[in-house]
Amino acid sequence: MKEGVQMPEIIDLLDKSRIKELLRQFSDAFGTSVILLDKNEDLLFTFPENMHHTDLMKEPVYLRDSIVGYVGIPKADNPPRSSLCFIGRNMTEIIGMGFEVDSLSGEVAKNYEELSLLRSLSTRLGAALNVDKICNELADEVMNFCPSKNVSILLRSDMLADTLSTSYIVGSKNLVPESRKTMLFTKVALGAYSSSASMMSLSTDRGLLKHAFDKKEPLTVCDVSADERFEGFTYPVSRLLIVPLIVEDSFIGAIVATDKLDGEEFFSTEIKLLFSIASYCAISIKKALLYDGIRSLLFSTAEAFSLTIEAKDVYTYGHSKRVSDIAAEIFKELGLPPEIINWIRLAALLHDIGKIGTPENILNKKGRLDIHEMDMVKQHPLSGAKMIEQIPMLRDLSQWILHHHERYDGSGYPSRLSGDSIPMPSRVIAIADVFDALTSDRSYRKAYTKGEALKIMRESLGKELDPVLFGYFEKIVSLLP
Repeated sequence: MKEGVQMPEIIDLLDKSRIKELLRQFSDAFGTSVILLDKNEDLLFTFPENMHHTDLMKEPVYLRDSIVGYVGIPKADNPPRSSLCFIGRNMTEIIGMGFEVDSLSGEVAKNYEELSLLRSLSTRLGAALNVDKICNELADEVMNFCPSKNVSILLRSDMLADTLSTSYIVGSKNLVPESRKTMLFTKVALGAYSSSASMMSLSTDRGLLKHAFDKKEPLTVCDVSADERFEGFTYPVSRLLIVPLIVEDSFIGAIVATDKLDGEEFFSTEIKLLFSIASYCAISIKKALLYDGIRSLLFSTAEAFSLTIEAKDVYTYGHSKRVSDIAAEIFKELGLPPEIINWIRLAALLHDIGKIGTPENILNKKGRLDIHEMDMVKQHPLSGAKMIEQIPMLRDLSQWILHHHERYDGSGYPSRLSGDSIPMPSRVIAIADVFDALTSDRSYRKAYTKGEALKIMRESLGKELDPVLFGYFEKIVSLLP
């Protein structure tokens, strides 16, 4: 039962027909009328029915040491006291068993609700490795289960690469600068104060948050104005719930819910369920954060590789990064999911990695390359693909790299593929590659303007470039520097 809920009445614990049948059986067994009263000694039932008695022998009926009613026998029937005690004990036992069954049923229902919520959450998250998605789903679940004026998901600052070093935390009723080492930053905020909440950060080394994380358990406060540990928020708060996000005995963040919309306090049943949801999501968040770290390392390494290769050619330094950014924007315009976009971004970063084996004198040659030199340059897609395919998780990318110099009409290299037989990522990289090449200085010419480059590219549609994908490129070209 929720805190503050009174002990139930007898008629809440037993069906009326069941009560009447019990009174009949007691009456038949002891040859007397039997009366049932509530805890205020007001009449509930009699057997035989419609009999009125004012002078009764009474015996209390208990539920968990609390009186919930009385059974009575008319003194006029002159029954033995033992009969009344027997009836009282039996009613107490029957009501107790009924209450335990109801409690067990309620617990089963709550467990089922918990499992259903976790299953629903698991289905929606799937194998999600996106921190934003997980935090948004968690915030939605908390808000749906426990509607509040505001629900925020905060994560530890050292786990958020995109956190600003100039962020502020709440302290001593004011916003003050603070070291990021012991801070939680808002990742997601829902509700009436989401704008203010999204800008708030909390210190874990003092106040209510410190208490919650020291104990590694949820903390609820019914009146924050009466709790000296509360240091103030950036928005109005009366009641507060903090549920820590814990993985392997270490915290990674917290759920903060404030002021339930029904005006009630946060009850233990709700807190228990939210803690279960938080524990499940904390693991998913930790996995996603680790994945983000690995991905960031992979991209940083790929970018370092591309810059190292391009350092051999002063005219192409930064080319792969620009091609990567343009390709990613085209894929966004195509409406593809972030994970696919990340892979195309990586492939574009590495599209010229095969040039590591191309002599610098060829890469930096002023004027046109001769046939032999051009043949050496044409080896770089194949060389790059062979390098990348050695990494099992990047084998698909190796094919995108291999074919990024194919031409739409089949006159490209190395395989003379045409049209849709060229992998779509390769066709996208080709568009980004040509655009950046045209708008960059080369040893043999100055950079074209954006307008001049687009005019040249339009003339090659259906020959070198995919005309359909080029249409998507044109939609984002105004966004490019």
